[in-house]
Amino acid sequence: MSDIIDFATAVAETAGEPRALLLGNGFSARHFQYATLLEASKLELGTPLRKLFSALDTVDFEKVVRALEEAIIVESAYGHDERAAELREHAQDVRTALVQAIVTTHPTRREELASQYDHCATFLHNFEAVFSLNYDLLLYLGNLERRVLPDGFGFGKKQGLLFGPFNEKAHCALYNLHGGLHLFEDQAGNMHKAVKDGRNGKSVINAVTDIINEEHSMPVCVAEGSSTQKMQKINSVAYLRYCYEKLSSNARTLFVFGHSADENDEHIYKAVFNSKISKIYFGIYRPDTETINKFTAQFAKYKALWKSPVAYYFYDSESADVWGH
Repeated sequence: MSDIIDFATAVAETAGEPRALLLGNGFSARHFQYATLLEASKLELGTPLRKLFSALDTVDFEKVVRALEEAIIVESAYGHDERAAELREHAQDVRTALVQAIVTTHPTRREELASQYDHCATFLHNFEAVFSLNYDLLLYLGNLERRVLPDGFGFGKKQGLLFGPFNEKAHCALYNLHGGLHLFEDQAGNMHKAVKDGRNGKSVINAVTDIINEEHSMPVCVAEGSSTQKMQKINSVAYLRYCYEKLSSNARTLFVFGHSADENDEHIYKAVFNSKISKIYFGIYRPDTETINKFTAQFAKYKALWKSPVAYYFYDSESADVWGH
């Protein structure tokens, strides 16, 4: 069995080395119920809309809305105005359901986590760059509160409830590999982020839900199930491709927190094991012999698959105390 060290020891072992962090769902698990947003949306099983999600083999709300909007064009062209109107209502129902899911699963305001932001900021300060696989708002809200990581929007301007666009020339240390509920792409392919409106007291979550409901724009999230499907989504969005390329070219010692390394994110580990890094410190939640052996086998498989010389070590993820006790 591989030795397990605590987080402080891992940090001490890498003193003086540039470090990067890869975040999975475990980062948000204390505050965000990471069942799929579809499950939290209140769209009932057996209804046409839930059947449409199944028919498209997706949990991506944007993909379903896009399919409905394309169907509206067809129905209108064939003179089926009533059917087109019904589908238009269904598209809005999907947007409303996504809003419901966001509000249900997130703290309403980032101030609700105020007492825990210092712990999170202390954790993040150990790293020069952070790659997030989460599309929830927890990292974004925390980063807004303590401003730990520049996110590449530094040259942008506020336009209503959005700020942007993202600029590759702006300083960036936070890469949303799977998008985020706060990220919106315009028709030109530029990425913008939702921001709170201090004039009327709207929080970021209010802003996100208003953009979805009132502007009929959908956030950019990689919510698909398989690694292949996720990679197809990443390749379809310039911002996501840029973030993925940054992971692929990362040369910093990589810490992984809150992730399972399963095959449905094999595209992420392909980038990691083909990058320029020499060491990975992988966090395991409440490690026991069975779990350690499972991850040892998984990492050995990845090393062999991509003929990588990367060394890997395991640390107890609870010892990082990301959000405080």
